[in-house]
Amino acid sequence: MDQVQLQAFHKAYGKIWDLAMIEVSAEAIASLAQYYNQSLRCLTFGDFQLVPTIEEFEGILECPLRVRKPYLFSKFYPSVERVAKMVKIST
Repeated sequence: MDQVQLQAFHKAYGKIWDLAMIEVSAEAIASLAQYYNQSLRCLTFGDFQLVPTIEEFEGILECPLRVRKPYLFSKFYPSVERVAKMVKIST
């Protein structure tokens, strides 16, 4: 990628490119893999599920998803389509 493309990518997607370039420990990933729940797409430790919130993803990636109010639980769960639209991915 040339510098202009990299800047455009960074503007659109935040720090995701930087995260892809981080060296990781294969042993640590293998250890964590035993706690990964594929159906829930999160790490599960007993009855505790470890999942970043959308706001935490925004901070980690430095990529604001859009200007909006913070999510407040209102006794209903959003549809998969709505969540996918919020995070700008396909269902």
